Amino acid sequence: MSSLRLQTYISREIVAPFFLSVVLFTFVLLLSRLLKLIEMVVDKGVAITEIINLFACLLPSFFVITVPLSFLLAVMLAFGRLSSDSEIVAMKAAGFSLYRLALPVVIISLAVCLFTAYLTLFAEPSGRVKLKQRLIDIAYSKAAVALQPQIFNEEFDGLIMYANQVDNQTNTMKGVFISDERMGQTPSIILAERGEIRSDRGNGAMYMHLRQGAIHRPVERSGKLSYQVIDFQDYDVNLSLSTTEKKDDQVKLKAKELSTRELMNPDETLPAEKQREQRVELMERLILPISPLIFALLAVPLGIRSHRSPKGGGFALALFVFLFYYLCLSVTKTMVLESNWPIQTSLWGPTVAFLAVGIILLIRAAKERPLPGSILIVDLFDSLLALLLRRKRRLP
Repeated sequence: MSSLRLQTYISREIVAPFFLSVVLFTFVLLLSRLLKLIEMVVDKGVAITEIINLFACLLPSFFVITVPLSFLLAVMLAFGRLSSDSEIVAMKAAGFSLYRLALPVVIISLAVCLFTAYLTLFAEPSGRVKLKQRLIDIAYSKAAVALQPQIFNEEFDGLIMYANQVDNQTNTMKGVFISDERMGQTPSIILAERGEIRSDRGNGAMYMHLRQGAIHRPVERSGKLSYQVIDFQDYDVNLSLSTTEKKDDQVKLKAKELSTRELMNPDETLPAEKQREQRVELMERLILPISPLIFALLAVPLGIRSHRSPKGGGFALALFVFLFYYLCLSVTKTMVLESNWPIQTSLWGPTVAFLAVGIILLIRAAKERPLPGSILIVDLFDSLLALLLRRKRRLP
């Protein structure tokens, strides 16, 4: 067998399970959001086309997770099968070293790294912004449709709204009554001659602009309850729908919604904490695309060993490696943000460590010299997995 045919053969063994895994894992992640989206269709009357658009906006953030995981699993399954069928032994007997066998894996991993870089640097932040804008558009259009003349409306969280007249073309109202229960147990009553629904795309907010009205609310002073009336010419009432994100979530995702160019040129007027969050976000976007290369170096030696594991051991081991790597990244990110650890050395630490371990494992596997202690660790993992499988079979 020529070197080119060998590399093509190994590549085919990887590509098919890789794409299948991407589809399956992405579908599983979509299921976690499916219930909420179905609720939007059933309860809020959102069109199916809008739901499809929301799915499209979510895909890049899902691919950032599923693509590296699928590649790790595909390589481990491919080399596990080659090892179990003694094809690895035959290839080595034909004069092909493990480095030569791993070459197509590394080449494919570089392509996956480039695709992951496109996702983290461009597609994912753009998808988050588009998702937020579409949710605002849905909330805005739904609010306009929900308001009907001379009908009490409870579509908005904590608000009861009523209008004598409603113009759906201009989204304006006359004779507006609003009961606002968001500030406490006793609601504030707002009366206005005119009202209009408006949206602020920049801040991701929707509000009711009222003109010529008054706010009626009870006020407790020195243990006595009094009644307060505040007249206004213009007044804005913030609106919220269950389809929109909560305020805390918007603040949390603000750095993730910025484009990579904006992160590279931060606003110096922002507080130091916000600037630090943006630097951490930028560093994370640069680190994640390297994960497929790390998984390639780890998956080849682990895949060769995984064929001796119980059924499903390769999948379990791949999932363990993936979760452990991202757990390390998550812990270091938390410590950087909350304990002021140095950004670059802390965030790059897990990646450099996993990369070094992958190189060492590959070299030792090529020399057929397992890493000291690695056999014991893998055997313990296999024993634990076998024990779990036996207990599962005993369950009724």
